[in-house]
Amino acid sequence: MHDQIPFHFGNPLDPRIAEYEERTKETVYSPAMLRHFAQAEYGGIEVENRLKNVTQPVLVCTGQLDRVCTVAAAEAMAKSLPKSELVIFEKSGHMTFVEENELYVKTVRDFLNRHRN
Repeated sequence: MHDQIPFHFGNPLDPRIAEYEERTKETVYSPAMLRHFAQAEYGGIEVENRLKNVTQPVLVCTGQLDRVCTVAAAEAMAKSLPKSELVIFEKSGHMTFVEENELYVKTVRDFLNRHRN
């Protein structure tokens, strides 16, 4: 993961990468699984035609600099989900919860508060 993590940040030289790696150093990854999905270009799970059937509110988040879930992909998901809200974090890649932590937490908290049952 050490080699992959920089790809997930908007800036692959972001100084927060080291702190994130330290904080998550106990995480156990499966190299075989990561290799499998990387070789498949992270595809193979096709559910686009079923998104219209989702009945719960969905918060779709992406970073403006995200190379994993691009803005176009997030927009397509949000458009297909009947009760979605799309948030694009302007200063993030795929790691919005690290790169824009305060805004990310506020966004998720606000969404959850609006959709309490």
